Amino acid sequence: TFASEGAKGESYKAVQVALKTGYRHLDCAWFYQNEGEVGEAIRDFLKENPSVKREDIFICTKVWNHLHEPEEVKWSLNNSLENFGLDYIDLFLVHWPIAAEKDDKNMPKLNEKGQYVIKDELTKNHKPTWGAMEELYKEGKVKAIGVSNWTIPQMKDMLSWCNVKPQVNQVEIHPFLPNDELVKFCFDNDIMPAAYSPLGSQNQVPTTGEKVNTNPTLNAIAEKGGNSLAQVLIAWGLRRGYVV
Repeated sequence: TFASEGAKGESYKAVQVALKTGYRHLDCAWFYQNEGEVGEAIRDFLKENPSVKREDIFICTKVWNHLHEPEEVKWSLNNSLENFGLDYIDLFLVHWPIAAEKDDKNMPKLNEKGQYVIKDELTKNHKPTWGAMEELYKEGKVKAIGVSNWTIPQMKDMLSWCNVKPQVNQVEIHPFLPNDELVKFCFDNDIMPAAYSPLGSQNQVPTTGEKVNTNPTLNAIAEKGGNSLAQVLIAWGLRRGYVV
């Protein structure tokens, strides 16, 4: 549900279409500010389709950078649950390994350059943040916990002290950014990689402006097999064994 912030009604429509088409995994985040619409779409779909149960739909959401203090992690989840109108989340992720200060509007605090004001202590030491995640997992409010955008060194550090290891690391993965070493590390440590932007990010090669969807080789492969490029890219990720 990324990139639909501010487009009122669009998230609801998109989720309704996705669920009716057969999608059952919804990847959300507190920062996208559209959990209310997503939750409404889920509830309406379940009412209209009694054969589909809540447990048939896998919902992921994430805690944003400025909510890394333990009490804020818990607030973030409870606020997401309230937004969704649900009593549990299937997967709860730490969106980024970088903690930021928050302003008086409960949003990330910005400096004079418009950049996040980094909270150094929680960026260097993830134990308090992850400890809160572990508590929420043990309470049953989330069925699984994980991270997003974490590097191999950050993952190694966490695995050396965590009580509940992350079950997922969601990162950008596609043919222009295969992340081979990170994917292998996750598999070797029984952590499931999950790919975001599997069809390519908006501006993948800044030096040339080339995008995954305009790459001649990839498009030729798709055309040769009589498939769309999206089908080829999704199949590429699935064949590698992770969540797409």
